[in-house]
Amino acid sequence: MKLNHLIPMLNVSNIEASLDFYQTALDFEIVSDKDAVKQWRWATIRSGNTELMLAETSTDLGLNKNMNDHENTDWPTIFYFYPDDVEQLYQQVTSKGFETTKLEKTFYGMTEFSLRDPDGHLLSFGQDIPA
Repeated sequence: MKLNHLIPMLNVSNIEASLDFYQTALDFEIVSDKDAVKQWRWATIRSGNTELMLAETSTDLGLNKNMNDHENTDWPTIFYFYPDDVEQLYQQVTSKGFETTKLEKTFYGMTEFSLRDPDGHLLSFGQDIPA
């Protein structure tokens, strides 16, 4: 048996706020029926070949929303995306006023940055540094 495809499902506290974030910051589009969003508080979104499912929960997940708070002992789940042009995406996201880490060239050969969604999920974006 093979696992052929993975679509992470994120618990979110407010489906509309999360949809707005993913559409505005990262140009995701809603794939699922809009009635499902209203009725089930759930959506599938897509950008290129990348899909996520968002499911609204009423539980306080206790996620650390401050990216600079290193006192938090919880190790976050990180969703690592590989865009076509990480520098262009960084400019797009920051020009829309979203708080991100610095765009950096890493010792392991990537140019990358990160941001958190409204529920504290850490989203990282990276591209190989050309040799």
